[in-house]
Amino acid sequence: MTSLAKAGEASGEELESVLAVDGHDERALIEAVRFQSTSGGRQAARLVAVTERFLLLAARLRDELGIPGQSVAQTLPFRDKVVMKEHLARHGIRVPAFAPFTETAARELLRSHPAVVAKPRLGTGSTDITVLRGEADLAAFTAAHADRLADFEVEQFVTGRLYHVDSVVEDSKAVAAIAGGYIDETTSYQRLRPCRDVGVPPGPLLDTLLDFNRRVLEAFPGFTGVTHHEMFVAEDGEVYLCEIAARAGGGGVIAGFQSRTGINLDEAMIRAQLGEPLPTTEGPADHLTGFIVIYAGPGTLREPLTAPDEPWVLESQILAEPGKVLAGPQNCNDAAAIVSVRGDSPEEVVLRLDQVHAHMAASLGSISAG
Repeated sequence: MTSLAKAGEASGEELESVLAVDGHDERALIEAVRFQSTSGGRQAARLVAVTERFLLLAARLRDELGIPGQSVAQTLPFRDKVVMKEHLARHGIRVPAFAPFTETAARELLRSHPAVVAKPRLGTGSTDITVLRGEADLAAFTAAHADRLADFEVEQFVTGRLYHVDSVVEDSKAVAAIAGGYIDETTSYQRLRPCRDVGVPPGPLLDTLLDFNRRVLEAFPGFTGVTHHEMFVAEDGEVYLCEIAARAGGGGVIAGFQSRTGINLDEAMIRAQLGEPLPTTEGPADHLTGFIVIYAGPGTLREPLTAPDEPWVLESQILAEPGKVLAGPQNCNDAAAIVSVRGDSPEEVVLRLDQVHAHMAASLGSISAG
């Protein structure tokens, strides 16, 4: 099953049948899965989904159709941010103070913390994340989302830096893992500012992040697959869970992981869902990687976006074409370009990310309104 826009890309002798549906029409997707599950007169052996917003739906359909793989009970702690924090807190993991969103819960947290954050419980792409610093912010937020407040959670705002550990996991143990840190906020798309990320080199910080990742993974007994685990390192050095997802990271995570380990995270995720052996690695290479996510719009791009022609550019995803009308980003994945680089130190990686942005600045300046 694929989207209508990508139907033409689904080709190959290995495909028995292809159904294309509107990716936002959940009912159509469910019916397509049910139809395909008995295609050719045989019961489907596996159901694979790699996009985060479909993981819980895929789990529900596995449960319904009797297909092996991750169930709803196993998937929910990776998707629902309240269930996730409740689950991990029971296992001794430090999580921010949190609650399902109500105005009362938000006010209670604001009495103990200078700021709190409202997030969609099943959200993706840093969408609809709102920092609340007082009664005026709370009133504005509840008015803006009055028809769906039950979809949100509210939690303590942790002052510090956001990091992530990306892992290939077998039976709750990371068999390959690398860490990175966001230089910019993941909500920088709201200001049309780029979001940069750089790998964490060997040292005490990396050891701390990997150990926290190990303890979190142990709280998911029997899990095999891929995880993207985000965590805050607070100003006092304490580590707090932000969230953990059972899928590959976005941006340039896949390119960087493959550069350092030789493993493609999407392939590893598909292998895990098929019940096949996971790819292996001897360990991360000595170099570091990083990526920059560039946003643009609204308006029309007049000149092509290109990455610098340099050997240290690992991957260039150009997602905006000349003449295309850009609506402006709606979430952190709504990029004009994503470029991944490598370097021998964090400083070199950051310098190269900034070179990429400077190189693309002229083309970004060609965007015209309308």
